Formats: sequence, structure tokens, C-alpha cells
Amino acid sequence: MTSLHADEAFLDHYQLSHDPFAPRVPGFKFFPAQRKPVLGQLHHLARYSQLLLVVTGPEGSGKTLLRQALVASTNKQSVQSIVVSARGASDAASVLGQVAQSLNLAKAEVPEILAQVVQLALTGQEVYLLVDDAEQLDESALQALLELAAGLPEGRPHVFLFGESSLIAELEQISGEQELFHVIELQPYEEEETREYLAQRLEGAGQGIELFSAAQISDIHESSDGWPGNINQVARDADRKSTRLNSSHT
Repeated sequence: MTSLHADEAFLDHYQLSHDPFAPRVPGFKFFPAQRKPVLGQLHHLARYSQLLLVVTGPEGSGKTLLRQALVASTNKQSVQSIVVSARGASDAASVLGQVAQSLNLAKAEVPEILAQVVQLALTGQEVYLLVDDAEQLDESALQALLELAAGLPEGRPHVFLFGESSLIAELEQISGEQELFHVIELQPYEEEETREYLAQRLEGAGQGIELFSAAQISDIHESSDGWPGNINQVARDADRKSTRLNSSHT
């Protein structure tokens, strides 16, 4: 059976409108457990902290979804959000080039970017600079981002890095004894939160948590270590295994 037919059998068998465990699903709602407090913390620190903000967690821990929620929950009238991916653009020139382009600047240099941020601040506009896959940034890029985060007395962009924990050692090496950044480590879900997460995903596809037994939910939680990306993968595999077993018995 091809994977396409397997997917159709899986959706038909459970009468699902779409695969509830795909990375991007229609009308997906941000799941607040363990993440809503972090979202509030990021907004608070952006307002009151002078440090570069770092969000770390393993692959599949929900860093990108959190970044999307942060952008979505800012006031678009007063905040300009610039999202940069470090994939394939890991040095200072590439990162600053993306930032300069977003700010309509001809010159991609730290002083010019900071001058523009100050100009925007005078009109009541703040700049949020958010970097995905930040563990891929090289030393020159991290140095430039720390300079941007330090800003000028008249204004500074709020810099957020989303990446795996290897990023912390790189930043510590550059910072030395100075306190230049603040780290928030994402935590995995508890078993009850895993159950609620599965329920929300299934509900969005037209089904309920009854699709899984209590034992299956425990197994999914244990196998995934409570990380949402892993939960999606393990839950999809569990569902498809059931589909295959049921199909072989008919």
C-alpha cells in the first residue's frame, strides 16, 4: 500500500477531516499548556529587560509555534516583527541583510539598523527581531545580534533567539563575564497535558480523545517524552498501526 493510500485509509477509518498530527493543520490553535506562561514571560521581558532573550528546547519542542504565537500576540500597530531563519543564513552578513531588507535599508550594518530602530521608536514603533534555528548561527552572527540587543540609549530592537541548547555555550563564550542574555528552557508536557494536547488535535479534525485508550495515551506520552513534535509522530504511528491491524482483520 502506498503512503498516499495508507493516509486515505487512516483518515477514512477514523472519519477524520485531515491528519490531526501533521506539523501544520487547518485552523490549528496554540496549545497553552507549559507554553502560555513562557509567552507571557517573553512579552514581559521584551518590555522590561535589556537582555537578548533565548528560548531553547530540543527539536519538536514547539519553539517555532511559540515564536509564531509571540508574533501573533503582539500589537501590530506598535510592533514591527522581523522573522529571520538561520537555516542557510548563519553568518552576520546574511542575518543583517535580512534585517536591513525588512527595514528598507540600503546598508546592512549594525549602526544603520540601530539608527533606523531609534527613528521608529520616535514614532512609537518597536522592533521585534526573532530568529528561528538559532543554533545554526555562527560567532559573527551572534556577536552582531548581541550588539543589536544592547542597542543605543535612545532605542533598541528586542531580539529573540529560538534554538537548541547548544546555542547557550556559544553565547556564553562570546559574553564572557558579562550578563548579555537570558535563557528560557521549554519544558515537556506532563501526561495529563499530553492527553489534552491529543484531544485538541483530534477535535480539530472532527474526532475526540476516545480514539485512544488510557493505555495508549500513557504509551504515547512515555515514548514521546512529552515533547509535542514527538507526540504527533508517535500518535500518528499508533493510529496507523491500528488502521493496518483492523484492515487485516476485515
